Amino acid sequence: MDRRTLVTLAAAALAPPALAQEKTVERPSRIRHYVIAAKDMDAVCRQLYALLEVEPVAKPPGPEPTLAFGFRTRMIRVGTTLLEVVSPIREKHQLQDFFVERGGDGGFMVVMQTYDDDALLARAAANGHKLAFEIPDFRGQHLMQFDYRTFGSRFEFYKYTPEDNWWGNPLHGDYNDPKAAEDIMGGAVAVPDPAAIARTAAATFLGRLDGSSVHFGDRRIDFTPSGDGPRGLMTLYLKARDRRRVGETATVANVAFRFV
Repeated sequence: MDRRTLVTLAAAALAPPALAQEKTVERPSRIRHYVIAAKDMDAVCRQLYALLEVEPVAKPPGPEPTLAFGFRTRMIRVGTTLLEVVSPIREKHQLQDFFVERGGDGGFMVVMQTYDDDALLARAAANGHKLAFEIPDFRGQHLMQFDYRTFGSRFEFYKYTPEDNWWGNPLHGDYNDPKAAEDIMGGAVAVPDPAAIARTAAATFLGRLDGSSVHFGDRRIDFTPSGDGPRGLMTLYLKARDRRRVGETATVANVAFRFV
């Protein structure tokens, strides 16, 4: 073996593994909207319109697409986040079960976007988490909902195609901007063991763990102790347009809206 061969072999041995095989870094998940379940959707929406200082937008003519799934829905855009209010139209519906378990209205779901559905499902399987249900083609999108008993609330994920078409890209839709809030910066989910659930949520949903909080970009979910009280989505953080309102809290549908 000559000197040139030895030098070549030595250089190959010392080369960083990243140069030999570049690893793709997956993009973190994104919080897209929150869902509140209400027995009286119109009454709750009126309270939200007043709190957010937003004028409601008339729904388009024709039957609501969600009626086929047994519920009504209304969307409010708050900056780059959607706030959805849902109400059942039949007795045998999971929303009715939610009202019984929660003792009335409340925060029902956190809806998120994944940029790699296969990787999300692989992480869930590795952590022993099963889906409550999955629809590979729900109006053109891949829908995956996790069992709420695992993470304290329903976390529903979508792989949107195209990725900026989350429910028709509502940033360009027919919505009015709230005068009271710029955006929804996160929320709090009450669970029995906040630290443990935050760890598994961060690992499964691809977020940055910070104590019992999980950050998804500029948004976060705080996992807080439920104690003997209800579990689930309890608080939403509104970015106040008027900074003098920071610290104010109002309650609508048993959800605390905190100005931050």
